Amino acid sequence: MNFLLHDLGNLPLFASYLKGINKGSVLVSGLSDVAKVQIACATNEFSNKPVCIITYNELQAKRIINDLKFFEDNVKFFPKREIVTYDFACESKDLPYERIEVLKSIESGSTKIVVTTIEAIIQNMISKQSLYKNIINLNVGVEISLEKLKNKLIKLGYERVELVESRGSFSVRGGIIDVAISENEGIRIEFWGDEIDSIRIFKLSSQRSIKNLDSTCIYPAHEFILEKSLEEVINNILEESIENIGIQEIINSDIEEIREGNYFSKIDKYFNSFYSEKNNFLDFLPKDTIIFLDEDSKISKRIENIIEDNKNLVNSLIEKNKVVPDSIKNISEYQQNIKWDRLIYLEKQDISNKKNSEREYHFHYREVNFFKSETSMLIDELKSAVDSKKKVVLLGGNESSARKMSLLLAENDIPHMYNEKPEENSLKEGVCLVTKGALSAGFECYDLDLLVISSEEFFNNEHKKRKQSQAFRDGEKVVFADLRIGDFVVHKFHGIGQFIGVNTIEADNVTKDYIKIKYKNDDVLYVPTNNLDTIRKYIGSEEVAPRLNKLGGREWDNTKTKVKSNLREVARELIELYAKRQKVKGYAFSKDTEWQKQFEESFPYSETDDQLRCIEETKKDMENEKPMDRLLCRRCWIWKNRGSNKSCF
Repeated sequence: MNFLLHDLGNLPLFASYLKGINKGSVLVSGLSDVAKVQIACATNEFSNKPVCIITYNELQAKRIINDLKFFEDNVKFFPKREIVTYDFACESKDLPYERIEVLKSIESGSTKIVVTTIEAIIQNMISKQSLYKNIINLNVGVEISLEKLKNKLIKLGYERVELVESRGSFSVRGGIIDVAISENEGIRIEFWGDEIDSIRIFKLSSQRSIKNLDSTCIYPAHEFILEKSLEEVINNILEESIENIGIQEIINSDIEEIREGNYFSKIDKYFNSFYSEKNNFLDFLPKDTIIFLDEDSKISKRIENIIEDNKNLVNSLIEKNKVVPDSIKNISEYQQNIKWDRLIYLEKQDISNKKNSEREYHFHYREVNFFKSETSMLIDELKSAVDSKKKVVLLGGNESSARKMSLLLAENDIPHMYNEKPEENSLKEGVCLVTKGALSAGFECYDLDLLVISSEEFFNNEHKKRKQSQAFRDGEKVVFADLRIGDFVVHKFHGIGQFIGVNTIEADNVTKDYIKIKYKNDDVLYVPTNNLDTIRKYIGSEEVAPRLNKLGGREWDNTKTKVKSNLREVARELIELYAKRQKVKGYAFSKDTEWQKQFEESFPYSETDDQLRCIEETKKDMENEKPMDRLLCRRCWIWKNRGSNKSCF
């Protein structure tokens, strides 16, 4: 349990609030933004029930998630579905995968807290029953036809490929089926005849198995699973379109594409023809989920704006003789009514008689913010809080910043203790607890005599470590302003092409810029300028121009397969080399002395996270008997300690 939740659980007001939840909807007021998050996390912790927070837009949702992750790691965000009013070729499946990953975690019971927006809530979805009725459960020793399993995977939205490289795909090699179930991992099922001989988890990047399983469960690849045959869908579309003579040509063209199997981009347009029974996101949540509404007045206003915007869009499409997507019409007809047994209204103001709530609980919070130029004010606030015997917490950001804040308190004779991982009962009256971590704002809870200050701003030149990602994302990203006509680029799915210009295209009163990439045979790919994450700069010899790939062909896939094969050979040679190095004994330097630590602390500048990491890793290697394999180059700073002969350039 997070140390900032422990005392809240012992508060009589909070205990009364928990009892009130079991009787129906409640109102909780007098909160700051971070206090809302603290209350939601504490509710999840002490009620042992899953929690869903609904807010008014995605920006606020991201703020909530960032604060939630200070209290709880197991947090998911369910994004809205992007509904377009024109035909498109779907390049990126990140959003559908993100949504299905949340639905999967909810179904498996592995998610504690979900954050979403009201816009995601009012969108119609496939029914829960239709989505999950075809989940594939596999066990070692059980017989299942290999052909039957392949057909099931296709029905669940998986695409058959030669080599599994990304989620949503599967491959067949003899009696082995590989299924990509996430961005980094897959399931490898090996058959002996029709019997499952083994089930293993493997890494997509290396294709190597890492763990054996006795059983596994394969969920749909995306949420748009077909519950009807394509012919039945087409018949439904034709029945609905009898009166739409003016757009019959467009509908007939769509029907031909659906008949050929290219139905994914048509689902929003003909949603009601694809799915008879519809749900919304709330229907996927467990029945005992506690739902929080983040400022109901803003949520209600957002619903009104969405419905009004959609009505205007519908009228515009009708005037232009275009098909009005069912998903748009469904939102326009939405009734402002969230039905749930446990609704908790979170409000900043002390508002009474909200939604005729019988149970109202008023906490007393205020937001607390300090900035770099206000150090003296911060010190005065801390001294006053400590003298008043309050429980005080100072969040310093990363470890380096937190330690510097601890030194600052020591210089000003403020009683404090530094603890990287505080326990549940770490808070003491009249003592300031300094630790790592950050919140979007500090707060004071008068009910608990608790003051929390997030001081990350004081050392804002130190950046958080970035999460490691896939190899493609590590390439040099394309910056739109840096592109020049004739530059060669590499598209993640289509390979090497040449940038030839920019087109501005207007569709349904939405104007976007698209970059044009030329491929072999003068084929052209259009990519929105706000969606350049699938493109990287081409790095190669400047003297010889690269050969362009064929758009839609297998050439790029074959190239990637060949490169992976060569990389495996290089990896084998490296493994042999490092196996030999492991047997060689090197010289181990002594650990840092107090003199060295004092010398380093006298360095007048704040190191970046990368510099601190490199220093720490280099020292650790030098203190090991194994030969160090590291090259560190820096031109902007030099440090050297004559006593230990450690140096870094």
